[in-house]
Amino acid sequence: MKKILMSIALLASGCFFVSCQDSELDQETPHLIAADNLYKDKAGFESGLYGVYSLVRNERSGVSVKKAGKVGTSNALVIGCMMGGTDVITSSYPRTESQFIVYWQDHLNPQNTYMRLIWEWLYKIVNSSNTIINRAENGEHSMTPDDTKYIVAEAKFMRAWAYRHLTYLYGEVPLSVEESNGTNIRMDWTRSSLDEVFKFMESDLKEAVSVLSATPLNDVRVVKGAAQHYLAELYVRMGRYNDAITVGKDLIEKGPHALITERYGKYTDQPGVAYMDMFKDGNTNISEGNTEALWVFPSEYDVEGGKGRNIMRRELISDYNKAIGLAYSVERGGRGQDRLCATNYMLTEAYGDDLVTGNETIQDDRASEHAWRKYFVVSDYDDLSKIQKDDVKVGDKLWMTTVSEFKGRESFRVNTRKWDWTRAENVKETYGYNDHLYLRLADTYLLMAEAYVKDGNAGEALKYVNAIRERANAVPATAGDMTIDYILDERARELYSEEHRRYTLLRNDKWLERTKAHNVVAGPKVTDRDKLYPIPQNFIDANVESTISNNPGYN
Repeated sequence: MKKILMSIALLASGCFFVSCQDSELDQETPHLIAADNLYKDKAGFESGLYGVYSLVRNERSGVSVKKAGKVGTSNALVIGCMMGGTDVITSSYPRTESQFIVYWQDHLNPQNTYMRLIWEWLYKIVNSSNTIINRAENGEHSMTPDDTKYIVAEAKFMRAWAYRHLTYLYGEVPLSVEESNGTNIRMDWTRSSLDEVFKFMESDLKEAVSVLSATPLNDVRVVKGAAQHYLAELYVRMGRYNDAITVGKDLIEKGPHALITERYGKYTDQPGVAYMDMFKDGNTNISEGNTEALWVFPSEYDVEGGKGRNIMRRELISDYNKAIGLAYSVERGGRGQDRLCATNYMLTEAYGDDLVTGNETIQDDRASEHAWRKYFVVSDYDDLSKIQKDDVKVGDKLWMTTVSEFKGRESFRVNTRKWDWTRAENVKETYGYNDHLYLRLADTYLLMAEAYVKDGNAGEALKYVNAIRERANAVPATAGDMTIDYILDERARELYSEEHRRYTLLRNDKWLERTKAHNVVAGPKVTDRDKLYPIPQNFIDANVESTISNNPGYN
């Protein structure tokens, strides 16, 4: 693992991070000679792929808008624009860079630097993948045909992954399929239709499904199951529900993956539930017994540069020290900044009464104290004089809040425990260096339920929903429950802070409706315009040989 991550660090510092020229789609590589030397053999192409993986993992890091700006920092979570400002995730303390998910309106505009950097980051992944594909297919290397086929399929998966993001975020986007090498600068880009981009993604993902291994080559590289999942999701987007069902069933019934239904791994001697074991450090990877994992983002602290780091814990858990004076600790999950938090709806309605603070009768493991931090127990390592409660003593439970009007920062609010992690050597750690579960089979189960409901088969949908609910020891659903809104609620219960919630809602034409209904902060502000983000103005201005129109409402 350490050697792999060190090669990633090398690529990130050299040939794969590219400098912006006249257009973000035309990236002139300053180390073109190094790239020419790199893509000569299998080891070189694999190093190039690890560079792309490094870029991809930045989704769970931050965006800095200072100076030139970059993706991969400690502030303004990248995935925030993909799951925040929805029915289940809001913010009472947004970073300046991403305030639009709270305030919307004029805060979201074509000059927004955060969204420009997201656009550039995704096209870096596209261009880096194109470079690998084009150079592998040109034959000027020593790889065998089988190795070439595998490298190309893996790079095409990454390219399709990037276009998945681009189409959900921006709608119709330019389709770039060739390496930009400094000699083929284009300033005549046009926005390709969604049908055209979807067909391109379908081709890439079908090739990945046919070539990639069903079992991991190592803990970094993606497996066939991830490609199957995204292909099934694409078919749902395209309205091809039977195709989605075929691909999804093949993954669920014929692949090596299975839902985690029993306790496993390093923590079975500790209190917990099966649902949460897969999020714990040392249990996350397929190689560690996680049969549910389809894709894991690896991290390792003692690698130069800390490559693979994330800020999920920093963004999504309470800053209990500043809020109430409790000491940071490993058992409390480390230091959070509560930049993103659950909506009132998520905490008080999605699970019924199960998340109500003080309720000791839990009907759903996903709402238990193992899955959500509902209170803190005052410890002997706390300085009682600093705790902002009267007559507090060691052993007291300090219950967190579930309902707010969001008129100020909410630093002591019930939060997910999926991202609890810190090092004992530095409990105030900014970054997380634990391996992160990125995509899992439960998502596929609920995608199957969605496809079946849309195809008019509630009975089949129910089987997949109840498989998920049975694992959580929740009351079984009924056929009458099988509506898109119920499935969206079930996805919230199962996949809170994992899924790209905004994408899920948009795919079902429910983002505006449910955000207005369930997000007391964003709901009054969002409009139909906000279903798509604006194309960055600097790209539009640089594309001087062809006129690019922005999304409606941003002109």
